[in-house]
Amino acid sequence: MNLKRMKRVDITTIARELGVSTTTVHRALNNNGRVSETTRQRVLETAQRLGYRPNQIARGLRSRRTCTLGVIVTGISSTFYAHILDGIESAAREAGYSILLGCSHDDPEKERQQIELLLEKQVDGLILAPAIPSVSASYYSRLVREGVHLVFVGRHVPGVTADSVETNNVLGGYLVGQHLYHLGRRHIVIVTTVLPKRQYSYVRDRISGCENALRDLGGTLPVVVGEDIPDRLPLPLFAYTAIRRYLQEGGIVDGVFALNDDLAYGVINALYDAGQQVPDDVSVVGFNDESMSAYFRPSLTTVRSAPREVGIEAVRLLLAHVEESDTPTGTKHVLLEPTLVVRDSCGAKRLNQTPLPHLHSAKEELTP
Repeated sequence: MNLKRMKRVDITTIARELGVSTTTVHRALNNNGRVSETTRQRVLETAQRLGYRPNQIARGLRSRRTCTLGVIVTGISSTFYAHILDGIESAAREAGYSILLGCSHDDPEKERQQIELLLEKQVDGLILAPAIPSVSASYYSRLVREGVHLVFVGRHVPGVTADSVETNNVLGGYLVGQHLYHLGRRHIVIVTTVLPKRQYSYVRDRISGCENALRDLGGTLPVVVGEDIPDRLPLPLFAYTAIRRYLQEGGIVDGVFALNDDLAYGVINALYDAGQQVPDDVSVVGFNDESMSAYFRPSLTTVRSAPREVGIEAVRLLLAHVEESDTPTGTKHVLLEPTLVVRDSCGAKRLNQTPLPHLHSAKEELTP
């Protein structure tokens, strides 16, 4: 059976169909105001009827852009990064861009391979949730010097001249410390993961925010546990091990700040197995508001970190550099405000208490 190759529909085909110039078609398709609305609608309707698709390769050659953005995150198993990706894809699509995705799994070598692959694909810029900053900071700086448009999400890397977007983790930690203190908790433990994680800005910021709140309120500074456990365990099991060890060594706790919700799930199970009731004996607060946190028992009090907005803002910053060559690179550190979601695991509802109000703008842009 012989099949005829269908001829590609281009702007010349549309122009011939309508009896107008190719310039008019080009302006209408690109929403150029120098054509009437009636003509633009006729062009769009004809383009759709004939099955016209823009030639992105030709467009890229003319503009020196491919209209694609490279995105690398540490993984997509958590709803935190899934929501960031949703925001990135939505904002990119609205701007006429598509995305190419890679996952580093917190492996700096794998991250470099993914970056180089995306640059070979000639993406117009990169949105990156950095793996281990202390290992890769010089590599990121080299990319910036070579003219790669780069925006960090979820974490920032000190010393690298690149824009970043993240939750205001200091404020998030402050809200947790403040909340636990006002619940009457005086023996607060922070559960983090292994020592290298302290290199991540978000970990340092959440811890320091909680410490700042307790210091301001005259409370005792929290004990940080988990850093001395060398095994790379699933996060709930890691937190379970950290809390059980702390209790077995005689540690006292009546409030726990787990630096993410996965850790909080392990904490709650460890406390129950140790004979401690949540929230009667110990209040537990997480961070990120994962999808199952509202359905965990007890439902988890946690910090909601606006990840979708992080993704949207990252695209806005990146496209400012891609499309406006005079936009300064690496001058903005955007912080989005978190909120404390009070549920059953802290006991606040039972005590008829709510977190204190705070005065912060919804978004801050810090310019060094």
